[in-house]
Amino acid sequence: MKIPYKQLTPEKALETYCDWIISQLPKFDKPPFEWYFLFYPMRTLLMGAQLLNRKDYAEATWPYLDHYVEEQLPNGALTSNFRGQPAAEMSQQDIEDLLTCGKLNLADNGSNVHGLILGAVTMTDKKRRTRYLEAARKWLDDWTPIWRLRTGAYGNGIWEGHKLNGPYTMAMNVCSAQAAYTLVTGEERHIRNAEKFAMFQCDHWHELGVPIRFNLYPRPDDKSFCGDFARIYYLFEALLWTWHVSRDKAVRKRIAQRLKQWIDADLIKRWPADRDWFDMNKCVCQVYDEEYTDSGLGVRFYWQACKAAGMSGLLSYYVNNIEDRADLRNRVARGGRYLSNPLKARMLAVMADDVEPTFCMQATGFGGLGVAEALKPSSTFLAYGKRKN
Repeated sequence: MKIPYKQLTPEKALETYCDWIISQLPKFDKPPFEWYFLFYPMRTLLMGAQLLNRKDYAEATWPYLDHYVEEQLPNGALTSNFRGQPAAEMSQQDIEDLLTCGKLNLADNGSNVHGLILGAVTMTDKKRRTRYLEAARKWLDDWTPIWRLRTGAYGNGIWEGHKLNGPYTMAMNVCSAQAAYTLVTGEERHIRNAEKFAMFQCDHWHELGVPIRFNLYPRPDDKSFCGDFARIYYLFEALLWTWHVSRDKAVRKRIAQRLKQWIDADLIKRWPADRDWFDMNKCVCQVYDEEYTDSGLGVRFYWQACKAAGMSGLLSYYVNNIEDRADLRNRVARGGRYLSNPLKARMLAVMADDVEPTFCMQATGFGGLGVAEALKPSSTFLAYGKRKN
């Protein structure tokens, strides 16, 4: 498709993002690919369906959400990768082999299930809504509890056959799914689990103001900061979602305090006041401690940049709901304009399949949520509806 390389309104930009995503979907009609490549683009399409009243955008997601649900194992587990084989066609031996050698992790599937829940409430028929929510419930009820620790933290399930059940910060995506499921169904115990994991992470915050990262690869350690934009995005999103749905005043206060510390100590220092976007040269945490390393050391640039494309959207929710401050509000406004200019957004791999084909689909999904926030503040949270109780 022809992309208009000029400043667009957020409405026109969201339409452009959605149309581009649809143009790319045929590339994902068969394996191999990781589901997380698609689920943030799916969320952008679903936001486009809601905000632009375009049912065709929602309809474009259904084949992929259907395939994702079809692949769910009888025990509730979901694989991070598209197998192209429905669980109903698998033998018992196939299932055992997958549990022995497969990738059934919590981190990736937490964000995927979160997107599936949005699909359940966006212009779907009753049958699909029931099917999607039942798949989310089965994952949350039957699979994730296996990996929950006494501390309230979670491990990361199974990755290439390794059973990973030490605390893992990036499994915080589970909190986003738990919070969204509570929001849609009113089942309180899920947000309680999210609160416990969020409080575990908030208790493990460096005195200099940034979160400590619990890692499992290649072995368990807790001596790095959550410093690269990819891990920043997922953790920030999970904490915001827990705050959004929780009714526990102490939990909400604690999350708000930690997010403010994080923004002041590190994040705002990466976004100079005279720039339209983050200084992408500052991909290393701006807080230093000789005992800790940075989670982003050695990470590919566009693996970070594609998630960074969504950061202004998260900061938009923060500034409109948690702490209204002029320095952030100014950056959020400029960030929305930046993402609404496709030529500028290409620098983050947005709609840049000719330049960065590996990460362009992801970047457009993350950036699309930022554009949705520029069009209607807090929409990426309110799109799931009001609490049921």
